[in-house]
Amino acid sequence: MARIHWLEAHPSAAGEALRAALTQWGYEIVVGPGQGSLVLVAEHPDVRLIPAEGTEILWWVEQADPEEVSAVLSARPGWVLLQDRPLEAAREALLHLRQRDLGSEGWLRQMMHLASLEELLRLALGRAIRLSGAQGGAIWLRKDDLFYQRAGDGAFPEAPLPRQEAADLVRRGEAFLLAPSEQLGVLRLMDPREPPEVFLRGFDDMEPLLLNAWRLEESRALSFKDDLTVAQNRRCLEAELPQAVRSAAAKSESLSLLFLDVDDLKQVNTRHGHPAGSLLLESVAHTAQRLCRAHDRLYRYGGDEFCILMPGTMAQGARKLGERLLQVLRDHPVDLGRNHLAVSLSAGVAAYPEHADGAGHLIEQADHALLRAKEEGKGRVVVAGQ
Repeated sequence: MARIHWLEAHPSAAGEALRAALTQWGYEIVVGPGQGSLVLVAEHPDVRLIPAEGTEILWWVEQADPEEVSAVLSARPGWVLLQDRPLEAAREALLHLRQRDLGSEGWLRQMMHLASLEELLRLALGRAIRLSGAQGGAIWLRKDDLFYQRAGDGAFPEAPLPRQEAADLVRRGEAFLLAPSEQLGVLRLMDPREPPEVFLRGFDDMEPLLLNAWRLEESRALSFKDDLTVAQNRRCLEAELPQAVRSAAAKSESLSLLFLDVDDLKQVNTRHGHPAGSLLLESVAHTAQRLCRAHDRLYRYGGDEFCILMPGTMAQGARKLGERLLQVLRDHPVDLGRNHLAVSLSAGVAAYPEHADGAGHLIEQADHALLRAKEEGKGRVVVAGQ
């Protein structure tokens, strides 16, 4: 029977589930640190939690960012998994640990489980700057015939680089290709003191991770796009709203959600046909997109429902946007050729933390406010709690 040590810095239900699974898989669990493999249950990976004993650690954590992962895995070999991963992933990780299958830089391999493309780029850039002794740097990623800056510290302008200009920089040794097989991106450093063989070490290991994250981002962008309108879809909202709430909480900012419903869409479809209804939805989406700020996000929530996520905005600010949108749509009927179709919306507003304590509660409160707007006569904006 394989023995594994068990340490719970922050007990959780997910920790108990893993412990039960380990017993079922035939592990002998020894509470407390010791020589050999250790499972460490915690809120975050934290070097201060690493015990003196133990050869490798499987971290079972609630949250983690790449910098935390890099720090703990640099201090002690191991594997980091989020507690929302399937329990079977922990079993596979333990097998990797026992086989010492960590790669030339084990911490890089963790990123497939934890990091978005943005996080990977930030980690890669920070590491290159640190190893090179540079004054700063930036990374551009390719899209069509241009490279767009996706990570940087202000050392270089954010303007896109034409493909030929990027190639010239690489040829002159002023920039370096990332994932050369796909020419995914370019890295530039400001006044590096070390040669490329020093600060590019490990980028071969990172290439498959970058490509995997890039392809995942591209596919998610397609899967998160509404088929009819310029809006993102409900799946995208469900992925992004919890992150937006966490960000608002960390910054002590308000976050507003504006729910919109096209009034009497069924009657429009019955009277004028479904193509007219589609034109109406497209008109609402395009107008809403035009009135939104750069950092607001528009989603199509359902058949005739849209919502706008507004970071750093209190409920009254969201209400003003809703009222302006209603007025603009009233003033610009949809042109059907021989006829003009009047557009009416009802809207509900809720804000975090004023009306809700989490993502699900925020949707619920905004939806309730929208129902009140419908019940009170349509064509109006209602704020939760008012």
